[in-house]
Amino acid sequence: MTPASKVVALLKENAAALVDIDAANIHAFKIADSDWVDDAPIILVTEIDVDPYIYGNGVAVKAYDEIQIQFYYPADYDQDMNTIEESLKVVMFQNGYHVFSIGGHAITPDTQNIIQTIKFRKSN
Repeated sequence: MTPASKVVALLKENAAALVDIDAANIHAFKIADSDWVDDAPIILVTEIDVDPYIYGNGVAVKAYDEIQIQFYYPADYDQDMNTIEESLKVVMFQNGYHVFSIGGHAITPDTQNIIQTIKFRKSN
């Protein structure tokens, strides 16, 4: 199982703790055309890097899994995005993931969705 798949499974298992996120709207790597919705947030989990931080005999023996979670909100979404994002950060933190980068909200040029990207790191 890949790091992104593990996080998707984790988020789906904890969907009840996520504010306004339906488990069916949590995806790894790609959002299929048939999975796009225009009335609810969608989550996309992708992998960034495996960042070694402890070496033994010149070989990495410990590394961070780094993933990013992108939120896609409908263009006219009027709910509190911060509350949604904070609920996800709490679930991630409770499962050993730590935020290391948070982008700002932006509008996608193609679909006009509001997006937010949060990057997490977990030592393995």
